[in-house]
Amino acid sequence: MIGTVIEEESKWVGVRVVDNNEVEHRIAVGHNGSIQGHSQDEYPSNPDERSTDEHELVAEARLFAKYTVYRERGYQTLPANRNPDRIAATLLALAQLSDEEFEKFFGAYYRQHAHHYQPEIEPPIEPPADIDAGEFLRYELDIYLGLEQEVDEAIRELVAAGMDDAVSKTLETITEPVDVAFAPGRELGLGIDAVSDIRVAYQTGPGDEQVLEVDPPLEREPDTTLQLVALPSGSLEVFRRLLVHHLGCQIRDCYLEMGVEPPEAFRLLGHGFYDSAQRYRLLERYEPYFDFEADIPGYRTVDIGQQR
Repeated sequence: MIGTVIEEESKWVGVRVVDNNEVEHRIAVGHNGSIQGHSQDEYPSNPDERSTDEHELVAEARLFAKYTVYRERGYQTLPANRNPDRIAATLLALAQLSDEEFEKFFGAYYRQHAHHYQPEIEPPIEPPADIDAGEFLRYELDIYLGLEQEVDEAIRELVAAGMDDAVSKTLETITEPVDVAFAPGRELGLGIDAVSDIRVAYQTGPGDEQVLEVDPPLEREPDTTLQLVALPSGSLEVFRRLLVHHLGCQIRDCYLEMGVEPPEAFRLLGHGFYDSAQRYRLLERYEPYFDFEADIPGYRTVDIGQQR
């Protein structure tokens, strides 16, 4: 994918995108992320007439255009919890918590997951009955970053300070207790302000999903949303490494959804976004990135040390 800003007006930015099929798109992206215009000459204009692959290529081009505008012009064109930089900042914040802080924010989420493989641990919420916990049940948790300055400005400073390198080093250590020596986030007051209550979501049949919603703790959009299915969680320390890995997989999914091979640090196998995992299962154009044991050249399996 190649994206180039070609013009800018008062409410939108024009981007030329060449997709992975070498088709050129001209896309006008509103400052709020809305698509103001999109032209290309290869695929049917009517979405109903496009093949599955054509539909995916058009969606990838639009998302990559939004990402290009975000990175080059600073407009918040991506949803916060699907922005790879925002997720990377959350990953660092979570990795740098003290053990006491981690238990405070994520102890309940840990117990909810651990119960499925360690039934002696009491979950905060009784799991739905007769649901395959490994495939059709997930637990979500919204995370709100705490920053000493405006969030978007702080994220840009984190990127400039070497956040990508710090995240890469963090992911390299997830088979061991997390200990990040390079912590640019601390200088900018990066931390976790709040987390939501646990949100339960499960499927009772094809296309029939039940979501038990919770009230948000803050009056703004979350910066990241954990979306883990039930997995062996081991100890609280191991669970922290699992969450770091999960966020790395979410960043992987952000890039794959744009039609871009993720940076090497994020070529991980495992669970990221739930809806991405379903697409990897159903569409032949994708590899099974969600599968910890998949054999995909360039992608690595990580033994986090969960108790099975």
